[in-house]
Amino acid sequence: MTEPYDFGEACPVSMATSVLCERWTLQIIREMFLGSTKFSQFQKYMPNISPTLLKNRLRSLEDHGIIIRKKTPTQGRYEYYLSPSGKALGPILTEMGKWGMGFASDGMTEKQNTVYGLMRDLSGALDIDALPACDVFLQFNFTDSPENSKHYINIQNGQAEVCSQNLGFDVDVYITSTVRDMTKIWYGELSIGQALASEKLIVVGDSMFVDTISKWLRISSFTGNNPQFVAP
Repeated sequence: MTEPYDFGEACPVSMATSVLCERWTLQIIREMFLGSTKFSQFQKYMPNISPTLLKNRLRSLEDHGIIIRKKTPTQGRYEYYLSPSGKALGPILTEMGKWGMGFASDGMTEKQNTVYGLMRDLSGALDIDALPACDVFLQFNFTDSPENSKHYINIQNGQAEVCSQNLGFDVDVYITSTVRDMTKIWYGELSIGQALASEKLIVVGDSMFVDTISKWLRISSFTGNNPQFVAP
């Protein structure tokens, strides 16, 4: 087992800090609350962490009993899951996110955001009840991501799923923006109304979808009073 850093004082805050506050550790746990279980998924949503450091952090979290590693049936690969002590970190991450949003968010939306993470966030926050009961296919065009500009959300049977390619369905709504402006919308820095008026957000489709976009395209719960990290 990897030994945590010892602050040399009898304090539960110091004990928790010694385990959780290494660089990228809490972000890995955040991704697990958001559904990541595979090494490739952590790399996809956290492109700034090196594979070696990611491997070391996963091993450390496993050593401390915060996650468990399970071998998959094929190719000898592994998946990672939160243990009970890992799941107990949900309220801590929630409060950290609330504090960060309230007191440390200056310049946040100017930093890098992955289009994959943004699409996952938008998909998870959609208000399905504010959309028609039929299947809905959304296409997002990000003009500052030329190599991979088109992303999709497929809504079927009341469930939303992010797709990396058109599945052959007719597109109901085309949404065009930049990753940066959509990030500002997501975190409430730019309202949907302001974005539409300034053409930083362009929405094309049936008026049933276009006129109600501010109802079904919801923003981050950290802009409100009830965010919550819940274990998958």
